[in-house]
Amino acid sequence: MRASKEVEGYKKLLDHYMDNKFTLRYTGGLVPDVYQQFTKGQGIFANPTSDSSPAKLRLAFEAAPFGLLVEKAGGKTSDGTSGGSVLDVPITAVDQRTALCIGSANEVDRFNEMLCLIK
Repeated sequence: MRASKEVEGYKKLLDHYMDNKFTLRYTGGLVPDVYQQFTKGQGIFANPTSDSSPAKLRLAFEAAPFGLLVEKAGGKTSDGTSGGSVLDVPITAVDQRTALCIGSANEVDRFNEMLCLIK
């Protein structure tokens, strides 16, 4: 949620959730949030990046494996920059990091729209 101070689109997304009385959880962890999505059948995990907050999630070991599970279950992923699937990002280094949005297809689409990734 700290990224909302630096990423205007992310602030708009959080404001949308607050205005529409969504339940917001902040675990700071990909695994518990994806688990919650599977048990509830909805939700989103977003980890946007900014100049002062670079990508933290490793593509090969965190983002892509969970992205595959979520997409096979009917959800969607975003690489956080182009709006494309995280599964389409080529792995070029073992420790390659990436921004990530993962979860319900409609919420990932909203993330992409509000962060101006899809026009």
